[in-house]
Amino acid sequence: MLRFIQSFATPARFAPALEDAYQADLAGDKVRMLYVASILCSVLVLCFGCLDAVTLPSNVRGAWTVRAIVVISALVVTAAVRLRPQAFLRNYTLCMCATAIGWSVGIEAIITQSSPSDLAWGTYYAGLLIVSMALYAWTYLRPLYAAITGIAVVGSYVAEAVFVQGMIERGQWPLLVQNSFFLAVANLVGMTSLVLRERFSRQAFLLKNALAHDLKLEEEAKRQSQHRSEHDPLTGLPNRVRFLRRLDELLAARQGAAAVAVLFLDLDGFKPVNDRHGHAAGDHMLAVIAERIRGAIRTSDLAARLGGDEFVVAVPLADANGDLVVRRMSAALRAAIAEPVEYQGQHLRVSVSIGAALCPHDAASAGELLHQADQDMYASKRHRKQLVS
Repeated sequence: MLRFIQSFATPARFAPALEDAYQADLAGDKVRMLYVASILCSVLVLCFGCLDAVTLPSNVRGAWTVRAIVVISALVVTAAVRLRPQAFLRNYTLCMCATAIGWSVGIEAIITQSSPSDLAWGTYYAGLLIVSMALYAWTYLRPLYAAITGIAVVGSYVAEAVFVQGMIERGQWPLLVQNSFFLAVANLVGMTSLVLRERFSRQAFLLKNALAHDLKLEEEAKRQSQHRSEHDPLTGLPNRVRFLRRLDELLAARQGAAAVAVLFLDLDGFKPVNDRHGHAAGDHMLAVIAERIRGAIRTSDLAARLGGDEFVVAVPLADANGDLVVRRMSAALRAAIAEPVEYQGQHLRVSVSIGAALCPHDAASAGELLHQADQDMYASKRHRKQLVS
């Protein structure tokens, strides 16, 4: 039974990192709840003042002095929290325990100023019931600290009733027992509510974290799936689908005299590498050449692998007279690709045939521009073969 009560009264904390995340998640609610508590406290304190003429006729002025102090203190605390929310959150337990005790001291001060003939002498303790419920309903205190504060509220009332009001000496001990009983029960009910709320709050946080984690994994899976659908798995370059989409975007963004060139690259001598050294060597060569193509172009250019040993590059140009840029880039690509590729102690070599097409000079659409560059590449390849023969 003791173990059950202990486990109920102290909901399990998370691991340190998760506990910090949980407390950070509550930060906004903690601040907002303080605002709500301060406003409601001020309103209730002022509303109770409407009864002073009937319940506290012996010292209305003194009661209102106490009320003014309580309301002003609540407003000052609210303003301070608004200015320094992080300081409030770092000292949350101390701040909320002190606030609850401050409210109860205010009520007890009003009771102290009443006379035994005033109705407030025996009834204003009900304000402590509200403080007790607020302690558990309007705060995110750990149950242990809330319980200590609740006991302090009940203990301060009993001490005041015995040593200040002298209720036992006056023979009013049944009223004292009654009031103390209701205060203790209010704290017990509040504590039960707080413990259950904290359990539900922690469970909700875990569910929210799990949902956020699942959504993150789902988004990551979608991103990876989309990346795989638009990129070549061997070289990491965009594939034909991705290239044509980006080329469409480049053509649509073209303004004034701006142009877009497409370079079509086809490796010469790649098939013998595959046949002589195996597909692993061919794959290695393609990956290395893809990196060299990346290094030979500008950051504004887009390289892609269309399949097999065919690559393509889109080159945005400032104007339609971009022949010099295209020639320089073609030369840089030829030189980079012609460098030997080391594989298992061997130096493998290929060359490249490059064709070019320019928008708007040769074509206006992405598909037609790619086709024209392909045709120009084959014309270049035939011309090289004729020169060799």
